Amino acid sequence: MIHAKDARILFLIKSLVALIFLCKVSLGGLLPIPREIPYLIFQQGMHPYVNVLLTFLLGVPLLLLWLRVPVRQHLSGFYKLFVFFLMIVLAVQTLLQVYYVNPEESAVMQIGAMLVSLFMVGIYGLIIPSLWNVQAFLRFVQRWAGALVLLSLIVLVLSPGSAFKGGRFIGVFKHIPHMVTCATTAFVFSLGTFLMDSKLKHKIWSALILLASFLVIILTGTRSSAAAAMFAFLLTLILHETRTSQGRMFKVGVVSILTTFTLFFGLQTYQFAHDIATGHTSLGGRQAQDGVASRWDEVERGAEQFQQEPWLGHGLMSKFASGNDVDVSNYNSFKDPHNIFVSAGVVGGWPLVVLAAIAVGFMTIGALKALQSFSIAKRQVSIYLLAHIPILIIYHIHLSIGGMADRLYWMVFGFVAAAVFEEVHLRYQRRQFRSVDQTLDTQNA
Repeated sequence: MIHAKDARILFLIKSLVALIFLCKVSLGGLLPIPREIPYLIFQQGMHPYVNVLLTFLLGVPLLLLWLRVPVRQHLSGFYKLFVFFLMIVLAVQTLLQVYYVNPEESAVMQIGAMLVSLFMVGIYGLIIPSLWNVQAFLRFVQRWAGALVLLSLIVLVLSPGSAFKGGRFIGVFKHIPHMVTCATTAFVFSLGTFLMDSKLKHKIWSALILLASFLVIILTGTRSSAAAAMFAFLLTLILHETRTSQGRMFKVGVVSILTTFTLFFGLQTYQFAHDIATGHTSLGGRQAQDGVASRWDEVERGAEQFQQEPWLGHGLMSKFASGNDVDVSNYNSFKDPHNIFVSAGVVGGWPLVVLAAIAVGFMTIGALKALQSFSIAKRQVSIYLLAHIPILIIYHIHLSIGGMADRLYWMVFGFVAAAVFEEVHLRYQRRQFRSVDQTLDTQNA
């Protein structure tokens, strides 16, 4: 009999989670690495093919071990049903696309992309959350994300030229979204580890990562991530139960400072935020840009693609296609609309749009339910999801074949589903106890 804490299972899980970060690291700012070697190195880091291969080499043994574990962590039944329907819809749509939409493109590439995407969802969204402890997940991801944030700041000092791309900070990563995801995750998870840890050295580490990651978020100039970080901080502050006088004093102090700041500088702050959103003011090193207008342009462009194949979509590989050639180097952001509903339509037509709408609604409900947990780790993971729901909506659907944010989000979905199941189970038990007590009282009377 194999249990969930088996050393082999933990090794495979931690390796798969570490791979999320390592596959997007670019070492050009630290080491003399060639920019590209076919099938091995891409943009001075791990090639996507190596990333996919390692995911399979680690994921298949984990799947086989998972089948032999008799006692696993239960996930919400609705969540598992949703994932099942998602897999069925994506498989059917891809097979139809191969025959009716993209007959000139490689059927092997299209079906392979679908299988890899479904494998990623299964491993990160179902298997890992059912085997791993949420506290261990929070601490492990915080350490990796925090270490890469600090390493990025070191690169900023040693090789500032390689630390920026297009005027925005990328640190040790290949692209801006990877740095943003890493810094935001480090910030929100460090809030949780700071509250969980009792040792002073661990609290100092969490506080250091909090400050460093927020600095990096500002350097990237990403408005949505800065807003998510502040929302997560305030929600954590409100929900955390303080049992000591120092904790209560800290809460009162922060609330007092925020109230005073709002009274004296609220109007100026609102105007500053409005100017950033509308492109009159820049954040960090990013060029000022009207966020509303630019997003709407992407929605309109994506809607045109969607209308070309509204029922079947263009497939997972459409953003990598250039004529009949499909390759990772052919990625085209103009074929990757940054809106979850439009993106779902481009990938899988109306069926995937419906599933995306259901997902957003039930993600919100699930995260709100999980906030009621007494576990700091479960609550912090739920806060992470709530803070990222607006980001999830304004970016593409997360079904890539090896993305960083995709795999992090699917693990968070799974852990929130586990927290929801536990809360529902506890409520049911309380009702049962109440019913038994009432029956006993009636009999005694």
